[in-house]
Amino acid sequence: MLFFSTSTWEPENSNKIIEHFKKLRPPAGVKIINQWVDISGGRYFILYETEDAKSFAEFNLPWSDICYIETSVVMESTEFIKLMSSKGV
Repeated sequence: MLFFSTSTWEPENSNKIIEHFKKLRPPAGVKIINQWVDISGGRYFILYETEDAKSFAEFNLPWSDICYIETSVVMESTEFIKLMSSKGV
């Protein structure tokens, strides 16, 4: 499954966030597709794939002390349209 996460943090945590980024190594079972940083500050976006809750938790929990993470399960729009069409929608 694909996950799109937006992480935000308080300005006083910026240095801690940079240190986390330097050490970012996804656990087994997590494949990073792409990632972006809001150059105006305070936000990070990441698209990644994983199939199990354990890998998801291992990837996100180390950040929970310094930022807020909002995650959505996503699907490419062409795949979504195919799925909905197959359901008669």
